[in-house]
Amino acid sequence: MKKRLCFSSVFLFLCWASLAQGIEAIPVAEIWDLNKCVTMALAHHPDLKSAQGKVYVADSRIGQVKSKLKPQVDIATGYTRQDSSSTRDREIYSSSAEASQLISDGGKTDVEIEVSSLQKESAFYTLKETELLIVYNVKKSYFDLLEAQKNVEVAEETLRLYQLLLDQAQGFYSVGSVSKYDVTTADVDLSKAQLGVITAKTAVKKAKTALDNAMGITTPIDYSLQDIVSTQEVSLNLEEIQKRAFSSRPELQAKKTDSMAAYQNIRLAAKENSPELKASGKYTVGGSSFTEDDNWSMGMTVQFPLYDGGLQTEKIKQAKVELEIAESEVESLRSDVQKEVEQSYLEFTDSFDVLKVAEKVVSQSEENLDIAQNRYRVGVGSPIEVADATEKYKEARKEYWAALYDHWRAWTALEKAVGGSLE
Repeated sequence: MKKRLCFSSVFLFLCWASLAQGIEAIPVAEIWDLNKCVTMALAHHPDLKSAQGKVYVADSRIGQVKSKLKPQVDIATGYTRQDSSSTRDREIYSSSAEASQLISDGGKTDVEIEVSSLQKESAFYTLKETELLIVYNVKKSYFDLLEAQKNVEVAEETLRLYQLLLDQAQGFYSVGSVSKYDVTTADVDLSKAQLGVITAKTAVKKAKTALDNAMGITTPIDYSLQDIVSTQEVSLNLEEIQKRAFSSRPELQAKKTDSMAAYQNIRLAAKENSPELKASGKYTVGGSSFTEDDNWSMGMTVQFPLYDGGLQTEKIKQAKVELEIAESEVESLRSDVQKEVEQSYLEFTDSFDVLKVAEKVVSQSEENLDIAQNRYRVGVGSPIEVADATEKYKEARKEYWAALYDHWRAWTALEKAVGGSLE
């Protein structure tokens, strides 16, 4: 008996241990907060890699221009065989090394370096603009998904309320208190609520796909979002926010840099026909054998462009027009930034009032639903009255969650308008 009891205990323990291991093996979705989603996007989004590549290309151009100021060295070697019917066949060997160094070009290369450096700076600001847009899209998609998840909760709560109404109608019908009409009406409302749950869950899937795309994720990852049900405050006034935007917006800084590069292009065009002074040296060895004869030479070369058919004049004209265009684009973008900041700031500040009203409507509609349910429970109401109150309660809750996440989307839009975080 004791052996049987001991064996049973061991068997039960092993079963429990196996079950426990099985439970632990079930993967649990990782919870991602907003910062985690932004970090994932900045690490994986292809647009960011493309913008980074453009910075590297611009940096390479600087090196290409600087190479003009460094010594240039060429080495050559050759072999020639001459066959003739009147003379003896000859074999000629030759090797040479030649070096040259730019001494002066009137500062033209220095200006080219300055232009290339400004182009790299502009590419860097474009990279920051890409980062800003990626972060904005991630945050917006994050709040879109949170709202979609809340709508599922609302739809499931609505389904529960209609199921309760159907149960009550069936109970009243079974005792003869109401007609069959109450039961069929409640059943139809229940079916609509079931469809609402399906539609809400589909919206969640679409919103998650949009968030994955905003983060640059191409393979499915199982994660859930950390909920946000609080509100955000801003400590700066509109004037302070506009000042920050004018100094922080990367696309505005890129346009200013392009304008500076356009000015340097005028200087570059003016130096187009500057004289160039080069030093060069050459050593040659060869003949009937590689070491038969050798010679060397050294010299200085000055090149003066005399006439280019008016090319330089036209280049200067073009550069001046391009500068005017660049300066106009700066002013136009500055105006757009100011308008965007004002609209985003107003939408954000107004969102508090919208949220307050939405919260009040939820409370009122909930009270109205309680009254309708109690009236039907005591036999003085109708299922239509309860259904109407249920729908108003559902819409009030959906509008509340929309108002809350509109508040956060407005905050996200304000940060984008400013050019970075406001926290």
